[in-house]
Amino acid sequence: MEKIIEAFKSRNINCYFVDDEEEAVSKILELIPKSSKVSFGGSITLEEIGILNILKDRADINLLDRTSLKDPKDITKLCRESFSCDVYLSGTNAITKSGQIVNVDGKGNRVAAITFGPDKVIIVVGRNKITDNLDDALERIKKVCCVKNIKRLESLGKKGWTVDNMWCTVSIIERQKEKDRIHIIIVNKELGF
Repeated sequence: MEKIIEAFKSRNINCYFVDDEEEAVSKILELIPKSSKVSFGGSITLEEIGILNILKDRADINLLDRTSLKDPKDITKLCRESFSCDVYLSGTNAITKSGQIVNVDGKGNRVAAITFGPDKVIIVVGRNKITDNLDDALERIKKVCCVKNIKRLESLGKKGWTVDNMWCTVSIIERQKEKDRIHIIIVNKELGF
């Protein structure tokens, strides 16, 4: 794990390793200053660690919560507003041992916010998403992430999803120019998919 942390640091990305969900939440809360405007991308990992409910109850921040909206136009508007927030939280589809962050997105709002806009990005990732290299990361996304996400969406009554319409935007972050902008929290648990 030390080599992975160093690989990210060499790419100007802060990286932390924690044992469990509780430590991950504690680290996230430590990274979010009071009075921040905070938003987040769709993430099973964030749901699993319980951070979203904690943030909804936090009175000292302005949370842009798209889950509270129903109208697609309102959701799109809020996603665009997320680009100017202070802190953006997200999961990720995969990271490589050499320090790359790899994501695929259908709409593109999540990868756009991770790559540009918010002052600080906090990405939470379970150990199951660590891959040996970029090829393995892309393979993992296609065969694991997309397949499980399609099943999840179908169970919610959302039909018509395929790997092709999830695979609209591919983002590979090789490094970060702005110091202290991207923070990766690796949790020593299997989280998300």
